Amino acid sequence: MIKHLFKIIWNQRSGNGWIILELFLVFILLWYIVDFFTVLGVTATTPNGFEIKDTYLVKLSVRQPDNPKHFNYGEASEEPGKNFFRIIDRIRQHPNVEEVGYGKWSYPYCSASMFNSYTHDSTSLQCQVYEVSPEYFTIFKIKPENGDSSDDLSKAISNFVSEPVSNKSKQAIISQTVNEKLFFGKPTTKKVLNLKNDSSQVNILAVTTNIKPYEYTRPEAFILFPINNAELLTQNDQDIWSYYEIFFRTKSSFPANDFAEKFKQEMKIPLNIGNFFLADIQPLGDVRKEYLRNEGITSSLQYRVGFSIFFLINIFLAVIGTFWFRIEQRQSEIGLRMAVGSSRRNIIRVMFQESLLLLLIAAIPAILICINMQKLEFISADQMDLTFARFIINTCVTSGLLIAVILLGNWYPSYRASRISPADALHYE
Repeated sequence: MIKHLFKIIWNQRSGNGWIILELFLVFILLWYIVDFFTVLGVTATTPNGFEIKDTYLVKLSVRQPDNPKHFNYGEASEEPGKNFFRIIDRIRQHPNVEEVGYGKWSYPYCSASMFNSYTHDSTSLQCQVYEVSPEYFTIFKIKPENGDSSDDLSKAISNFVSEPVSNKSKQAIISQTVNEKLFFGKPTTKKVLNLKNDSSQVNILAVTTNIKPYEYTRPEAFILFPINNAELLTQNDQDIWSYYEIFFRTKSSFPANDFAEKFKQEMKIPLNIGNFFLADIQPLGDVRKEYLRNEGITSSLQYRVGFSIFFLINIFLAVIGTFWFRIEQRQSEIGLRMAVGSSRRNIIRVMFQESLLLLLIAAIPAILICINMQKLEFISADQMDLTFARFIINTCVTSGLLIAVILLGNWYPSYRASRISPADALHYE
């Protein structure tokens, strides 16, 4: 049967050559588009490493020196820092607040960031640096890599938030990415990192699960230090307002429909302490949308998804149209086959097999091109490694889509042609 199909394809090589060329180009383009959706799907469904449901960001404002209500505490005063902690305590006393914490450019989807390079042996890695209070892990439900409770991470750093500012030996919790790249996934108990080009040492307390900065990317290297309360108390109002933030989680049983607005109204006066006053309460879900929009991630994804869907539609229509027209042009051949005894089912089966064989002929060189595209990094490796599994997924999905489209383009015209009487079909000759 295969030999017979090859003979048919060869006898009609003038027309089939163009179809094979079309399928060759379509396979490569579709493979590239499928790769985009594969990477998007895998990254979007991989856990972020944190949860933002029922969490809120407290946005404070600070009175400027020219404001009549401004308090001038002097340069060495600890009062601004104490006022900051008073605000945290009052938020904690709210009946619907489960836990409150604070940090330095550390909440999820924060547009500001700090980076440092850390080394172990001869390996160096740039890490995003967070400084957080112990409650941070409980609020955002960040768990250790061994699957234990978030509370274990909170307890691990709770004894170090009041370290002297001059202490050169620091404690930190690292993400799993750091552990894999610097320690190759081995247990990190009593392991030490060094700050690049510095004598400072970092003692590793624990390892978290993988953490991503946002959904549509791979996990990145994070190192989380216990926030230094002693250092915070040396800051003035303006510095605290610029660098530190407060966030909290509400009790899950509490409805969150209009909580932010109600909380703002209830706490407006209690949180007016010193030069600080409450500016806004934002759900982390809104912070996420704002971050993705401001970073251009939302618009970029919308453009690329829309552009890819447009090409997919055109590819499918072109392939369906090609095979539809091909069968319409072979009415006389179908009539002759039926005249010599072929059944309608056999006619449809032969058309299917012949079309799939054309796809196979085109796919073999197309796959070789795709292999070289991946090796030469014509597809991005930023969000997902260029692995063999990625290539197999792209190739299988591309082949499956083309098989489905080709069968769709063959079925109805083949079915209709097989319903014509042999005598009428022979009139096409």
